[in-house]
Amino acid sequence: MSDNNQSGTQFEVAAIVTAMTDAEKPFVRDTIESILSDLAIGQIVLCIEENNNWIDATLNSLVSDPRLEVIRLPLVPLGAVRNKALNHVRMPWVAYCDGDDVWCNGKTLIQLNHAKATGCDFVGADHYLTNEKGEIRALAPARYIPMPSSWMVKTEIMKQHPFTEAPFSLSQEESGEWWSRTSGIVSKARCPKMLLRYRIRSNSLSNKTPSMQRKAKIVSLANIPVLGTIILLVTWLNWLFTRQDQYIWYTGWGEQSSSLNR
Repeated sequence: MSDNNQSGTQFEVAAIVTAMTDAEKPFVRDTIESILSDLAIGQIVLCIEENNNWIDATLNSLVSDPRLEVIRLPLVPLGAVRNKALNHVRMPWVAYCDGDDVWCNGKTLIQLNHAKATGCDFVGADHYLTNEKGEIRALAPARYIPMPSSWMVKTEIMKQHPFTEAPFSLSQEESGEWWSRTSGIVSKARCPKMLLRYRIRSNSLSNKTPSMQRKAKIVSLANIPVLGTIILLVTWLNWLFTRQDQYIWYTGWGEQSSSLNR
């Protein structure tokens, strides 16, 4: 632990994790374990629905970690959940993660170093696509906008520019709206490394968007032996040749942000 203190990077990031439905129950323990292993994490704010009766049994011994705080909230739009969770954050940086995704080793520590090197207020990362079992099936470059589960932002920035609290039926739109609204205001950098395992689930709300439908199709095809190897290779080559440290502005923002090919 002393080595981490000497590095000056320990305990600078708070993670806000959303697990507001029973659908996250099979996955949230893996999510929390991956976050607790990150050396930059000093706090985790886990958001659950106010009537949740399974979280303690699911997390088991993890609930005793002093960095973990569980807050119970009514079932409101995702943007509202994240905004309320931000009130509990004590760290200078905040990172977001859905309760079914998994961070790769050292995610926020890598991003924190990238942020300090670039002087930016926001760092996103690229991601793997996994099937429901968590098996990697493809790579995604996230050239236009990173998946929210890979976001790391200065806490003061999120307080100045909170998420929109859209109706629940539009709960997957708040990240794209925030991205567009803060263009030219928040300095954003892409860390072109695979730092997130994004889980494709059949019953996920996000699967209703065209972008997620494409991802689900890729993962479905990649579950087929031999074809899966080809898809993994092709997506790796695509990622390899599109790596850069800046995001590309998507000309269709405001018209069809939900269908972005991330």
